[in-house]
Amino acid sequence: MLKQFKTALAVIFIASVPIHLVADAERASSEPLSANEIRKAEAQAKTAADHLRLGAWYQSEALHTRTRLTEEKDLVNYWGQKAGVVDRTKIPNPYWNARAWVRIYREKLDRLTKLAANQNRIAESLEANVASTR
Repeated sequence: MLKQFKTALAVIFIASVPIHLVADAERASSEPLSANEIRKAEAQAKTAADHLRLGAWYQSEALHTRTRLTEEKDLVNYWGQKAGVVDRTKIPNPYWNARAWVRIYREKLDRLTKLAANQNRIAESLEANVASTR
């Protein structure tokens, strides 16, 4: 009886190991990359696939930034309709704060879009070079 119990426990343990490994891998891949990791990836990118991966990451960040920009624009509209908020000189002013974030997110979105396009252009160039050498 004890041997069957140990066998059952061993089977359950072995069956559950891949589930834990997959969960750890998904958690690791969903974590945002740091600025140092991106700089390192840019410096080490040599193939078209590397540049396409970087371009996809920049596009993903641009999409996230676009969402934040839309939220802040909504706040600008909301606070702009409130009486006395736009002209208020007392700090903090939610209207001016939201306007500042709109400017920041717009600049970030422009930068990310340009970086994504640049990475995609480099990848296309590398693919064309490989195709021409064949």
